[in-house]
Amino acid sequence: MTTTHASSGSAPSARGLDQGFVWRVLLAIGGVYLAVKLFRGLGQLFWTVFGLALGLFWMFNGRLFPW
Repeated sequence: MTTTHASSGSAPSARGLDQGFVWRVLLAIGGVYLAVKLFRGLGQLFWTVFGLALGLFWMFNGRLFPW
């Protein structure tokens, strides 16, 4: 005995955007946002470490480190 029932969960909606498409677009936007934040954070970290290393180099240029 087979019966078929129309379910609102399995039937595609006739109006509006596809929910899967909306999730993919939102995930893509979130991924780009996180990539930009990560890139900027790593850039700031690089310049901080570079500045500290350059300062130490200028302080101890031509001498051995005291420790």
